[in-house]
This record gives sequence, structure tokens and C-alpha cells, in this order.
Amino acid sequence: MNEVRTTETLTKAYRLIASLWCSPQDVEIGEVRQGALSLVSELREADGESAELLSRFLDQPPITEEEYVELFELSPQCALYLGSHVFEEPKTCAEAANSDRSEYMVDLKNMYKHFGLEIDKQELPDFLPIMVEFLGLTAQSRHDAVRQKFIKEYMVPFMKPLCSRLDQLKTPYFDLGQALSAIVQTDLVQTDLVQTDLVQTDLVQTDLTPTEDSGS
Repeated sequence: MNEVRTTETLTKAYRLIASLWCSPQDVEIGEVRQGALSLVSELREADGESAELLSRFLDQPPITEEEYVELFELSPQCALYLGSHVFEEPKTCAEAANSDRSEYMVDLKNMYKHFGLEIDKQELPDFLPIMVEFLGLTAQSRHDAVRQKFIKEYMVPFMKPLCSRLDQLKTPYFDLGQALSAIVQTDLVQTDLVQTDLVQTDLVQTDLTPTEDSGS
């Protein structure tokens, strides 16, 4: 899969998966799932594992709004705020202002601003659908060092405890979490491959550049 096609597929994948994590009342879930089904065939060309995992998730019937609220929102069994799975909840307001999670969220906001993006003030920056949507919006800037840092340091390590919790709950969203993790890894691998090719091309061009005859 060439660079342009890879970017297009990743953009579509992130945007659809971001919507699949949203509440059924906030998206046209039937339309989103139909789009995701079409995406599976495209993903097979880039990453068979993520395609299989996404297909497995879509094989299950969508949950109801009530089930979604119980799972992810009201006294959630599994919060969709990535920082909550790694950092301890502060006990006081003073602790909250200086907590590791607060620093984590400030860093996320700054990364969004780096790309000229602002999030809804009513939502926290570590809300998973926002983070996934961000990756879709910035797919054309895959080689940007800030985006690479976002994935490697602020997302990948935080997806593992989220997926572990979803696995414990035996919910189909575990497959969606695994599919997302696989796509993120494909994003990183494909970006590294392109960067390696660019470096090798530069080296070849340097080797082929004629040098002046020292005796002339």
C-alpha cells in the first residue's frame, strides 16, 4: 500500500473508530457501523489483524444507550478517559491541580494546539474518542514528531490497561480496543518505513553526487 493510500485508510479508520466509541445517541450508529464494515476490506490490505478484530466487533449487535451508560458513563465499569486507568484519582482539589493526570491532560491540550485544534471545553482531553479523532485529523502529518510522541508516550501505554479492563468485563469493546491498538501500531510501522526509505534515498543521492576533481 502506497503512502497516499495508507494515509487515506488511516484517516478513515480513526474517524470511524472514534465514532464507534461514542454513545449510540450521539452518532448515527447504523451509518457508522456500515462505514466500518466497508473499512474492513480496506484494512486487510494494510493490516489483517486490525481488520479481523474490527470485523469481530461488528459481528456483535450494537449495545443500547442504557448499556453504554452503564458500561462507560454513569459510575462506569470502564471509563473512556485514558488517564484514569493509569493515574490515581486525587483526593483534594489542590492535589488535582498538581496531579500526574492533570499534567498529562495539559500535555495533550498542547499537542492538540500544536496542530491548531481546540477541543470542546465540556470534555476532557484524554477522552478516548477525542484522542482517536485527533489521529484521524492529523494522519497527513504522520511524520510530525509531536504526533509520534502523542502515539508512543501518551496513547499506546494507556491503551493496555483500558483493554485489560474491557477484557475482564467480557465486552465486545475489547475487540474494538484491540483493533484500535493494532491500527496505531500499523500507523507507527508504516511511518517508520517511509522515514527509513527517505533516509536511504538521501544516502544514495549523496553517494551519487559528483565531487570536484581535487587535481583540477
